[in-house]
Amino acid sequence: MYKRRETSLRVCALGFDSRSHNALKIFFRAQCGDKVSLAGDDEADISIIDMDSYNAAKILTQQREQHPDRFLILVSLEQQSAVENAVSIKKPVQIQHMLDALALARSKLTKATTDLPVSRGSPKLAEFREKPQPAQKPTPENVPAQTKVFVAPVYDAKSTGQAAALLDENGFKEYIGALHDIDPINPAEVKAAQYDPKRYLQGYLQSAYKTALSKNTAVCLNTGWKPITIFPYTREVWVDADDQQLRSFCLVPVHSISELGFTDTTAGVMTLSPASANEAVASNYDTSKLQRMDALLWKIALWTSAGRIPEDIDLHRPVYLRNWPNLTRLLVFPNAIRIAALLSEQPRSLLDVTETLNVRQQYVFAFFSAARALGLADQAVRQSENLIAPPPIEPRKNTGVLKKILQRLLRR
Repeated sequence: MYKRRETSLRVCALGFDSRSHNALKIFFRAQCGDKVSLAGDDEADISIIDMDSYNAAKILTQQREQHPDRFLILVSLEQQSAVENAVSIKKPVQIQHMLDALALARSKLTKATTDLPVSRGSPKLAEFREKPQPAQKPTPENVPAQTKVFVAPVYDAKSTGQAAALLDENGFKEYIGALHDIDPINPAEVKAAQYDPKRYLQGYLQSAYKTALSKNTAVCLNTGWKPITIFPYTREVWVDADDQQLRSFCLVPVHSISELGFTDTTAGVMTLSPASANEAVASNYDTSKLQRMDALLWKIALWTSAGRIPEDIDLHRPVYLRNWPNLTRLLVFPNAIRIAALLSEQPRSLLDVTETLNVRQQYVFAFFSAARALGLADQAVRQSENLIAPPPIEPRKNTGVLKKILQRLLRR
């Protein structure tokens, strides 16, 4: 009979890119201490599979063939159909849902009634052990435990966790450059802090994303430099270029591309043409150059904005955050989490955000520009959103540990 260590649940992560893999490692360390750890396929007790990955179906088949009794955790943007001896978690993953799934996996391995052991300094796990609260009842109600489906609500500040990639102050400056704060009543300085995404690769890529998703078909953006192929069904993009090359290209206005001498498009205008998964396979695309759609657009928006805002945004009017960005797979820079937390409370002007958090304008402008590119943020247009000013952030008495941490972050 297979024997395993009682002190650690060994998990194999399959189909995840390097950043997502690192995010899982950080999550396990922060939430589970030494009770859960990443391991290779041969040593693992259970497997977590990214069902949105390029070859997810193949990975799932291999797991069932090589480890027929292994418990699986399937992570996906869409709800997965029932799979034997597996649990499905919808992205963006909520912390509690992942803890529930890990506890279910451990109970199946040990055939015991106790929940996942608690490590010191892990209040989330302690709370889960004492007050188990399933995220949502599966439907229909008679779905067996091994095919239980968890549906995550909208991503929020309480379930952010740690980001897969972090930039410090110096790293952020090297990544997008450095801009000084502007005088918001000086028209010339305000204009210098604005840009038009439609004049850059960012705008064309956003439009190509919408076309691919609406038609649910693969498309190719012909940039005149390197083609960018978009696969809407897996939410992935293929481009034969590294970050340094992409950054240089996306900083050049589209009308200037033809002047650089490396475009075949007419008058420097990018075009969109159909592509297909069969074509991609036949061309032997290097899958290591596949990137998540949201992660690539987030980076390109940061590079293009360089800490500026879209020209149609009024600095003095409130903006809002529609959904919390999935920071577990996006590049995160200083103050990004604080900005997201503040904007998720109530619409505020970008200038109010910088003043409330006492941070440089460039951080706030860059975050908003990237979030808007992903469709997560925009300018408030309703009169009711301008009627009442956002309240100041004041510390509350008798708040929990997590609330105190969040309040301290907002005051920095």
